[in-house]
Amino acid sequence: MSQEAPASQDSSEISPRPATLPVSAMPPTMHRSVALIVHTSSDWTRQVLRGIAQYASEHGFWDFFIEPRGHDEKLLIPKGWSGDGIIARLTHPALEKQILKSNLPCVNVSWMGQHSLRIPKVVSDEAACGRLAAEHFLEQSFRSFAYIGPIHRAGYDDLLGKNYINTLLQAGHQTSIYQPTVPIPVPDLLTQRKGFLQWLKMLPKPTAIFTWSGEVGRELMTCARLSRFRIPDDIALLVGENDPLLSALAPVPLSNIDQAPVRVGYEAATLLDKLMNGEPAPDEPILVPPVGVVQRRSTETSAVDDPLVDMAVRFMRDHLSEPIQIADVEKALNVSRRVLEHRFHKVLDDTPANVLRRMRLQNVKRLLGETTLPLARIAQLTGFNHVEVLVRTFRRELGVTPGEYRRRH
Repeated sequence: MSQEAPASQDSSEISPRPATLPVSAMPPTMHRSVALIVHTSSDWTRQVLRGIAQYASEHGFWDFFIEPRGHDEKLLIPKGWSGDGIIARLTHPALEKQILKSNLPCVNVSWMGQHSLRIPKVVSDEAACGRLAAEHFLEQSFRSFAYIGPIHRAGYDDLLGKNYINTLLQAGHQTSIYQPTVPIPVPDLLTQRKGFLQWLKMLPKPTAIFTWSGEVGRELMTCARLSRFRIPDDIALLVGENDPLLSALAPVPLSNIDQAPVRVGYEAATLLDKLMNGEPAPDEPILVPPVGVVQRRSTETSAVDDPLVDMAVRFMRDHLSEPIQIADVEKALNVSRRVLEHRFHKVLDDTPANVLRRMRLQNVKRLLGETTLPLARIAQLTGFNHVEVLVRTFRRELGVTPGEYRRRH
């Protein structure tokens, strides 16, 4: 395995960009040599890399330099590397200095670092992700909200949290913000466990909590379970990034914002290709809109005051894999269709059938995006009687077929 260049490496050690070959001397298929200066330990970054690979496979041969790296390692351009362009997470000044001195085209895919004509940014729209998280909880009728930001990122301008908090404020709600009990120079969440426990106990229940990272979300859920809080009925948890492994390791699968990382990678490679061809960088960063909320068990609840509606939604959630109908809900709760419809309309401004259908479609989208299960099996697991019914409903509600959705995600 290649060794990382030491932090003290001088930027003068980077080989200069080779001179451009005359057209007559170029090989029939021109290929690019591109360094990917990113960590590889998170699913989000690997999805970005997948988008880069997709672009490269569609537009000729790219020779990539990449090394396995952890999230908090100090990434630098390795000694002796030379090439045509760079895609990087611009997380510290030393890397920026190296890139500027190399005079190579570069695209930054990190929320950290400023957009410039010299190092433009292609990132998920951080502000839109924050607004989406707030709107998701507001749709579920929560009245108590909380947020845990990037507790390991001193000095970071957290647009995700700002827009989450401001969206809730515009709707008339305050947000409880967790403040670390002790400084954390490195990821050591155990030092925060006491603070998490105390903070959770102080929050009114039910509370909707949004966390910047999946690692913090998983630890927070562990603390909630230690305090005997029910997930998601007492505490609903939504995280800002998708990591299926961390979600699977959590006591309850974690809901997340789909930040469209594959598209981020694809758009970053598209821009880098233009820069390597001599085109100018855009004046503003390229912001990739989030796809939506990937809802799992950690937010599958509704904070409503009406006990009948609450019980109905819980019954739907608990029997989502079964082909239940609204008549089954009526029978289980010993209530008439008229009363159930009236209470849903009054509290949620919706019908029981619409709520059940959306819950099922959320489950379908999750299985399409995270598994390779055939559609017939997905139909069985999500309460649809027949594949044809699933396909027809999916296309009517989302405008695409399940197969098209899977290919995009």
